[in-house]
Amino acid sequence: MIEMDENEYIVSRIAGMKIINKTRYYLIEWEGYELVENTWERENNVYSPHSISKFIEDYYAKDKKRVRDTSDCELENSSRAVQDIRKSFRPLLLDAPKEFQDTFNFVINSVKINFPVVRAQNHQRINNVPLYVVKNLKARVTIYNDIDSDLPNDFIYTDQLLYTAPVQQPDPNFLSGCNCSGSDDCSSGCHDTVVYDNKGRLAVKQGTAIYECNNACECSINCKNRVVQRGRSIPLQIFKTSKKGWGVRTTQTILKGTFIEEYIGEVITTEECDKRGSFYDEHGCSYLFDMDFAQGELPTKYAIDAFIMGNVSRFFNHSCSPNLEVFAVYYDSADVQMHRLAFFASRDIKKNEELCFDYNGREDLQQIEDEEENPARYSCHCDSNECRKWIYM
Repeated sequence: MIEMDENEYIVSRIAGMKIINKTRYYLIEWEGYELVENTWERENNVYSPHSISKFIEDYYAKDKKRVRDTSDCELENSSRAVQDIRKSFRPLLLDAPKEFQDTFNFVINSVKINFPVVRAQNHQRINNVPLYVVKNLKARVTIYNDIDSDLPNDFIYTDQLLYTAPVQQPDPNFLSGCNCSGSDDCSSGCHDTVVYDNKGRLAVKQGTAIYECNNACECSINCKNRVVQRGRSIPLQIFKTSKKGWGVRTTQTILKGTFIEEYIGEVITTEECDKRGSFYDEHGCSYLFDMDFAQGELPTKYAIDAFIMGNVSRFFNHSCSPNLEVFAVYYDSADVQMHRLAFFASRDIKKNEELCFDYNGREDLQQIEDEEENPARYSCHCDSNECRKWIYM
């Protein structure tokens, strides 16, 4: 029998919900008490995720089937993964403006679930903690949580950008390519700058745009100048941290200049980005990343939003002493304002070290300390000797 403190009570079920000043309250029916003794409680006071999930399900009349707790069992097939992932967005969408609900629901229901999360076999447990695996990836991604029973199942894992209207996918007819007569040695001669060495590691400094060979080039996918477009080859692990939520660490040593992963999500306009950003700030979450390499000459037109869909890079945390750098990469777009965002190792990285980049990026933002000028700031928990204490978003 579970022993309980005198001020602890058991939730029988949740009977209602209301939102006051952006705070969600639930009407609680208490185990062993009459209905007249029901009380309204703040969401963070209700330690019953099961009851909340059940209420959210019933709130949506489309589907009254009970959500199965994926943290206690292996997903048997991708259809169950689809169901659990799509249900997990619903609590936050209840607070979203109508236009966001329509857009988000369209994206959620249109993206194919090609990479479901499954529980690994028992012999792969670490310290008797279950290990989970993202299926169908070329390079392995595992999920490990020895803090609590949560899983990062509130997004759709994907390896492709989604271009959300009115943004159009880049037109390959505008690409111009090199003429190397079928050779795969494009490391010199056909490009103004050699960006990769013979081992495929970076040979340029941060701030340099990377122009890889593209579909208009005569070289093959094995060309030395095709690194990011070949995809991630480093195995990574998503893990629960003690202070920062989810993070990512490497399961092997990584040498400086190695390509790690590309930032993936929805490609949206900056106007849409601003609208979503205000909503995300209210809820303390944001996965927006500007395509701003050309901003010195042209305004930023596009951003990537990994809130609904993304890959492992969605969980890279901030550090004031980062081991990753972000580069603008062009290989499918002739538009200077639309580029890929790729992470490379800025130094040698040890096995099991967390992968982090500097969210602030530009030095001018790093020096701002006035909270009134930057209301969207968060405490930094990077524990670096050079920690600036705040992250400005």
